[in-house]
Amino acid sequence: MSHKIKIGRNGPCPCGGGNKFKFCCEGKVDWNRVLNSGEDYNRHLSIRGRNLAFINMIADALQLNSLDKIQDYKAAFTPQAVRKIHEAIMVVWPRNIDLVKALNAAKSSVNGLYVGDYRNEVIFKGIIRHSVYATKIILIDPFIYPTSVRDEYNPILRPEQYRAQTLKNVNFWLAIAPWIEAGIVEVIRTPTDFDHKLMWESLHRQRKKFEESKELKSALDKSVEELSGKFRDKEAFRHLIMSAPNEYLKQEFEELNQGKNDVSFEDILKYVDQKRQEDLDFLEPATYGKDSGQMHIYSTGASYDIAKLTAELTGSYLVTDILSKWKEIELDRDSQNAINKEWTPFAKAFGGLDIKFLNNIELHHALTLRKENRLEGLRVFLRKVWKSAQTSEHFDEANTVLLADELTEEVKKAEEEWKKIDRDLLKWFGAELSAGLLSAEPLISSGHVSFLAAAVVSASAITFGLNKAERTAFPKRYPAAFFMNIKDDA
Repeated sequence: MSHKIKIGRNGPCPCGGGNKFKFCCEGKVDWNRVLNSGEDYNRHLSIRGRNLAFINMIADALQLNSLDKIQDYKAAFTPQAVRKIHEAIMVVWPRNIDLVKALNAAKSSVNGLYVGDYRNEVIFKGIIRHSVYATKIILIDPFIYPTSVRDEYNPILRPEQYRAQTLKNVNFWLAIAPWIEAGIVEVIRTPTDFDHKLMWESLHRQRKKFEESKELKSALDKSVEELSGKFRDKEAFRHLIMSAPNEYLKQEFEELNQGKNDVSFEDILKYVDQKRQEDLDFLEPATYGKDSGQMHIYSTGASYDIAKLTAELTGSYLVTDILSKWKEIELDRDSQNAINKEWTPFAKAFGGLDIKFLNNIELHHALTLRKENRLEGLRVFLRKVWKSAQTSEHFDEANTVLLADELTEEVKKAEEEWKKIDRDLLKWFGAELSAGLLSAEPLISSGHVSFLAAAVVSASAITFGLNKAERTAFPKRYPAAFFMNIKDDA
């Protein structure tokens, strides 16, 4: 007789949401029946559950447990592994999914939906920065949804052309895995993955909007120039030099060099090979022949049109680092949901702050906020600081400067108060130690030194207790102390 699965009320919920069963799916999903009947349970998973399941499927497809070296890791991205990973997407997010229900389940008190530059070196900074006040940061999966494109571009049918892009996407997923596990980040799919008509209608609306608005067109041109300029050299070296076959590099070297300097091709090739090995997002040099080309996709998550729809479904405000998207949000602010109106202007100002201690925030800081139940307190504090700092024009660039000044001043106040507590501690202990010694003089002459030590400790116990209480209450009285601690950690 087979053993039946029994879900305990105090056990973790099978949906993967991270809460106990009794606080999550009890009364909503009959998990005992689902798991014991053998039916597909993926449709009942939370977004966090889907994310964790997908990470496990990635690990299985690449056999990550058996890989020790970077070279072995890159070599694992075979066409078969790429196909398996994209098939996993279809398992976790099936075509017949009730997407509205799935995305509605992502709602929490304060969600930020990021639709900006998805390159790792940029997006991680955004996740870390905004995690200090947002309950969750929601990202849009950079993996292409297999059935959302024509067959010749479908990564399940043509996996060989997606090996390099899959490497970059997997690196992204593995890097955010700790944030997913912590419940701070969730990765979703948008309605356009499942609705081709919606996708094309959105593209036409966006194109028409930019054609009719000189302000948006100007912002778009500046955004393209800024993004291309910021990463032009790095991307050019990766795609034109590192990706080129060695034979091509040798040919170009001989044509350009012609004995003009003492640098040999072997020296250059050694340098290029070193860069190839060090770059975790670089797969391998291109080869000649059929099916040797690789797809390279740069994502900003979603267009504003779809991001706005997705934000409605997930109860999110929008976060971006792209000028043209900020301009779209600003011009469309009257039609946005309440949470967008409240938090998006702050997100723009906060994301642009160039303050050293904000650049030192790490995962453990965000986890400490949640563990100590201080997230809401810090959020209220930041809201008050923002209210004091902002101008009447909520998207004005001046707000970033004003917010920086106001926040820095609050941190200074917290530092001064902390120093005061330390000074009081020294003063109190010093005074009471003197009083204790004077009152205990007869005991010293009688040889009761051990009693003296106990007397001094007892005399200072009340003061020490008060000081300890002050220290314990300090973070609540001065929420800016959170940033002060980050400065100390750095």
